[in-house]
Amino acid sequence: MTKPKRNILMIYADQWRPDMFGATKSFTPHLDELARQGVSFCRHYAQALPCAPSRASLYTGLYAPQHKVTNNAALFGAELKTLGHYLRNAGYVPTLFGYTDTVLAPDHPDADPDNRSKYSILPGMVEGCHQPDDNPQHWLKHLADKGYDTSSLEQVYGPDTSQPNATGGAAGEPARYAAEDSDTAFLTSRLMDWVAKQDQGWCGMLNFLRPHRPTIAPAPYNALVDPMDLRAPVRSATEAGDAATHPYMEQLIATGNAPRKVHQDLSGRIAEVDEKDWRSIRAIHMALMAEIDANVGRLFEKLKENGVWEDTLILFSSDHGEMMFDHHICQQASWHEQCARLPLVVFDPQSQAPEVAGRKVDELTESIDTIPTLLDLLELNIPETLPGRSLAGFLQGETPKVWRDAVFWQFDYGGAVDQAYLDRFDIDRSDCVMSVVRTETHKLAVFPGTPNVLVDLTKDPDEMQNLAGRPEYAAVEAALQTRLDDYHSR
Repeated sequence: MTKPKRNILMIYADQWRPDMFGATKSFTPHLDELARQGVSFCRHYAQALPCAPSRASLYTGLYAPQHKVTNNAALFGAELKTLGHYLRNAGYVPTLFGYTDTVLAPDHPDADPDNRSKYSILPGMVEGCHQPDDNPQHWLKHLADKGYDTSSLEQVYGPDTSQPNATGGAAGEPARYAAEDSDTAFLTSRLMDWVAKQDQGWCGMLNFLRPHRPTIAPAPYNALVDPMDLRAPVRSATEAGDAATHPYMEQLIATGNAPRKVHQDLSGRIAEVDEKDWRSIRAIHMALMAEIDANVGRLFEKLKENGVWEDTLILFSSDHGEMMFDHHICQQASWHEQCARLPLVVFDPQSQAPEVAGRKVDELTESIDTIPTLLDLLELNIPETLPGRSLAGFLQGETPKVWRDAVFWQFDYGGAVDQAYLDRFDIDRSDCVMSVVRTETHKLAVFPGTPNVLVDLTKDPDEMQNLAGRPEYAAVEAALQTRLDDYHSR
């Protein structure tokens, strides 16, 4: 097989907020510069929530009803063809730095019997540095070699209480490790070391844990973001206002455990966290995004120094978003934009038209478009079994005359509700799958056994009001229900 002519670098964050919490200034100058040179897809969406289901859609190019990885514990089927397999067929050896949240059955042909994490490497990829969140053994060894206490992950991620609290809230103290020794810096350095040894035609995937919890940043990043520079959460004036939109939201707000789901130094419910602490936690989340940007900038500079920048296709995105106190909840367990909307920047010096540099695409795109796009850019056939669409035309200055008018995603919320909720609505935990369709103007979220959620995005972009069941919206609701029925029949 002929050696590929172009390098591929795929960079993924975990729990990224594209809106940057409405920050008054940018904290991501290197990714901003990538966007100025490439093409940004401004309305890009995950196909499933949370981590493992979303990544399964990204890595297979399939919707959740097709790949059936519907929660973080679901097994990744041996029959599934992955991004790694497609790239191997193109002559690449796709190499992972980070993790893919892939759970394999013990009898899966790619299962590693010596793997000490619940997560495996995505089939079709080879290990550069596997760093799953439950057992980042290579990073822990690096820390231990430098004299850090690695007796537990809680110890590793604990705050240095001898240093000032830069935000004045729950998350403002710096990490015990230095910035150059952080999980983000370590992983970036491992990829950089690897790239320096590669011939032309390499393919690397850099998957960061951050800005996902633990919400702690090393100095100087813990002091980088002024909490007052970020917008306050988008939500009703009272938690009762958000709870009234749907029984499921009522449940999330009532049971949202702040120390377990957000930060260990909090107490009570997420909806009860005071302004000092939610501002602190949002500031550190943003700081962790800035730390990724700084390390990505370090990587980009090395690519340029080594003369391979113009030969490297670069893609930056995330697996999902994060509510971060919007609507009085955290994590990514609802129908709101903050959960499913993703960043996507694609830069391909070898194929993109010069005039598209800095282009911002407003068409609706999905993470399942990634595999078709890469295959198209590599001038390979796109299997008809893949429901996604190539975005390559946008990189060549085109706008398709016919494009999708809706995006879809789903979330298995069986683990987010208690037995009283199931009894109240006479449903089984296995029934708890929220399905969402979002068009240019409306969004419908369907919950088996409980009412729908319908939002008019033209009048209510912050999604404060549920219009489901209103006679004047009956036709819209029925039409969107039909779209979801078609989605589940794939």
